[in-house]
Amino acid sequence: MAIEKIKKIVPYVIIIFISAYFYSLASGFKFSARPGHLGPDFWPKMLLGLAMVTCLYEIFKTAFFTTITKKKEVPSEAQSEKKSATKSTYPELLIIGIVMTVAYAYFIDVLGFLLCTFLYFALFMLVGRYRKLWAVLANSVIGTLVLVFIFMKVVYVSLPLGQGPFQSITLFVLGLMGVK
Repeated sequence: MAIEKIKKIVPYVIIIFISAYFYSLASGFKFSARPGHLGPDFWPKMLLGLAMVTCLYEIFKTAFFTTITKKKEVPSEAQSEKKSATKSTYPELLIIGIVMTVAYAYFIDVLGFLLCTFLYFALFMLVGRYRKLWAVLANSVIGTLVLVFIFMKVVYVSLPLGQGPFQSITLFVLGLMGVK
């Protein structure tokens, strides 16, 4: 049983080493710190540190609190057929999701982050077969505004504003949010 635990722990150890390597690279950023502002090394180091802490947690949990059980019997053919008949898969939805993600990356400069993200969220939920329109709209609006706030006010990332009338829409909404 110890071998099974080690097999589960190895990927976390690998991720810790990779994260530690990139953390050391981020520590080597050359920049002039402005008083009261985060440096360009803060977010990468924070995310890598959180990844390492999460991996340590999973290693500890697996090593001390996970019990490995023997594999169960292989189900009969009749049981397998019944199970597969009730489980639906939608590979075409996966392909549509991939195309939408590529389109998002392509159109973000034209439509701007605000409008493009709203459309992406809404369309992704609709393609994912969620049909409560009010929930789709509410989640899309709230999700987009939260991301804009986090990126522009917390992380200080400049987001694409869009071109032409889309830029005007973005600037109007940012003005309402108090983001400059």
